[in-house]
Amino acid sequence: MAYKMAIVTDGETATGFRLAGVEVLEASDQASAVKVLEIAISSGEYGLVAVDESLIPDPAKSLERQMRGRDLPVLLPMPSLSFAFTEGQDAKAYMRELVRSTIGFEIKM
Repeated sequence: MAYKMAIVTDGETATGFRLAGVEVLEASDQASAVKVLEIAISSGEYGLVAVDESLIPDPAKSLERQMRGRDLPVLLPMPSLSFAFTEGQDAKAYMRELVRSTIGFEIKM
């Protein structure tokens, strides 16, 4: 069986993921994100669901009861751009650190 991948994020960030061809499950706050995730879990269609940390910081813990006895979907917390910038980090520094941690090299921008 082939499983799908989805991203749970806010409406503003969802556009970028859709342009990249990723399936998006939109949520405006933590309560709606939990509902969206509960539906995704119960559907059995998803193998991986990445969750915007600004909506649910620890999705596995928040949905522990619903995930009991299930291996899938894997719930992956994903850093939020808005979360990074509210901590006083500018966009260039954030992208530089993201690239450095991903490929192991720092790129001057």
